[in-house]
Amino acid sequence: MEGQTSAASSARQRDPLLALARLAFGFVTGISLVAAVAFCLAVPFVLLIRDKVLAWLVAQGAPPEAIWGVVMLQLLAAAAGIFAFYFFRNLYRIIDTVGDGDPFVPENASRLMAMGWISIASHVLAIPLNLVSQWLRHFSDRFHVEFGLSLAGVLLALILFVLARVFREGARMRDELEGTV
Repeated sequence: MEGQTSAASSARQRDPLLALARLAFGFVTGISLVAAVAFCLAVPFVLLIRDKVLAWLVAQGAPPEAIWGVVMLQLLAAAAGIFAFYFFRNLYRIIDTVGDGDPFVPENASRLMAMGWISIASHVLAIPLNLVSQWLRHFSDRFHVEFGLSLAGVLLALILFVLARVFREGARMRDELEGTV
């Protein structure tokens, strides 16, 4: 077992693409978590300085209830950050199993399936995010947020679901092969 660990560690060190992917997706995972926390913390801050925010919104021509649009935009952005965090955390963990030399594990099939659902949920989340953003944009260009419903995103979800099945089948076949040896 110890020999496998050192072999996986040296394989991970020899593969610069894998090392770069780990670094990049580790960074993106951290940034998405920071963004989610920042947007969550912004909600009570906006409510704490509610009078100033209301004054600014009214000066922009917005009705006083636009403050709830600002809060909703922050909560939806926090949700998007949380989705991104879990998506990239799963990808990071899959990359680790590749570096360990054993990607066809049942956990990776579950991770890919979760990533597919996160992709779909992100597209669903884009609908209210765009609606609130468009409504607030009538009052200020500062609320210009666009999350599109893209064909590429839907195809990504389908690819992830197919890959989840491939990984599940690969793990099953490997387990069967190990059982016959």
